[in-house]
This record gives sequence, C-alpha cells and structure tokens, in this order.
Amino acid sequence: MPDPREASVDDMSFPAPDFDVRDFARTAAGSHRERLHLDRYDDAPLSPDVLRLVRYLQVVERGTMTHLRGVLVTATHKDARITAFLTTWAYEKYWIADALDQIIMAHAPEGTEPDRAPFNTPVERTIRESIFANIVGVPMIAVHMSLGTVDEWLMQAAYAQLSELAGNLALSEEIDYILSIKERQLIFFEAQARYRLLDSAQGRRVTRKRLSKTAWPVGAKAEKQTETNFFYEQLFAKSPDLIATLDARVDTLPGQDGLGLIRRATTS
Repeated sequence: MPDPREASVDDMSFPAPDFDVRDFARTAAGSHRERLHLDRYDDAPLSPDVLRLVRYLQVVERGTMTHLRGVLVTATHKDARITAFLTTWAYEKYWIADALDQIIMAHAPEGTEPDRAPFNTPVERTIRESIFANIVGVPMIAVHMSLGTVDEWLMQAAYAQLSELAGNLALSEEIDYILSIKERQLIFFEAQARYRLLDSAQGRRVTRKRLSKTAWPVGAKAEKQTETNFFYEQLFAKSPDLIATLDARVDTLPGQDGLGLIRRATTS
C-alpha cells in the first residue's frame, strides 16, 4: 500500500481512502419535500422561538454558497476530489435549507412569499482571499477542511439541541434525516482536516489563525448578530458540558488545541 504522504494533490485515494466521492455525488441527498409531511404542523405547530431558530439555521445553510465562492478561488480548487466533494456538499446543504424553508412557510399566513434574497460576496473580499490563499498555496486545504470539520461538529450539536428543545415529532424526524446527511459529510471533512494538518506546519499555523477569527457557525455573517446571540443563548448557553465537549474536539485537531472557539462564540 502506498504511503499517503507521497500522494499528489489530485490523488483519488488519500486521505479518507474509504470515502467514495463518486458514490457520494451519485447518492447525494436532494429535495426533502416529499418526506416533510407539513400538514402535521397544523395540529402541532412550532413555537415562535423554535421557528426563529429554524430560520437562523436556514439562513446559515443557504450561506454556504457565499463561503464556497471564497474557497474555490484558492488552491483547494486544484484538488479534483475535494472540488467534487464540495460541489456535492453545497448541493445537499441547498436542499437542507429548502426543507427548513418549507417548514417555516408551513407556519406562515397564506400568500406569504418565501425569502429569496441573494447572498452576495463582496468582490474585494473575494480578491483578497484569492491573493492570500494562492500565496499560501496547498496548505490552505487544511484551513478549509478544518473549517468544515468544526462547523459540522457545531451544526450537528445545534440541530440535536433544537430537536430536544422543540419536542416536535415532525421536526425531530426531519432533523434526524439532516443529521444523517451531515454525518456522512463529516467523514470526509474530518479525515481530510487531520491529514492536511499533520502534513503541513504552515497549514497548522494558518488554520489556527483562521479558526480563531471565524464567526461561528460558518455563514453567521449572513445574519444579524442578535440572531446569532439568540442561537447560542437558546441552544448552548445552558449546556456548558456540550460547549466543553465541542472545544475538546477542536483540541484534537493537530496544532489547534486551546482555542476555545465555541466557548468564545457563546460569550461574544
């Protein structure tokens, strides 16, 4: 078996050798609409606070495309396997956002138009990101895979907390389905992140700096800070053990210990 550290940037086997990107793309989770059974909310509607959280998660999931535009102007785009994964990942997140939007609309007055406001990435930000990232080169892959890993840990925890908070069977079933999608995505993100961080001291340094400056969850900048504060107050503030567990997971990423990302996010 070849040494994974000798693999080229476009190698189709390493890391995450057991993750079949072609199969992932072929079996990508599309529309959830047929399985939502929205009529169940007629007799068991979500509370205003839960709906506010669902809307926040919907906005964050939709914000993926803004994040992806920044990623794909960097050396990360040169890895064909990662590009194929990220394209499918964005497709799945689009349909997660759509499902959440359908749940929101099921609670809205008849005739309400869904929010279709586009998310725009400032041109100057994209240019700055491109210049910086292409100077860094291949080690930027460690940054992007680590961002995906930490964000998946945080979002999975948020969905699980929301399911418990809402106590609504229809929502819990949809969240279980969303979590199954995210768990598969995490397999690739985490294996890639650990491999890339171990492989590059520069990758560890740049990742550490980027993680500490990121607004969590990824996509949070698409919403007002008051909504992000509400997200943390409702889903994490009363669960210090969960916050500690998430930060402990971040500590296990090579070179990323002691950042306290989630603790800082909940108190900002």
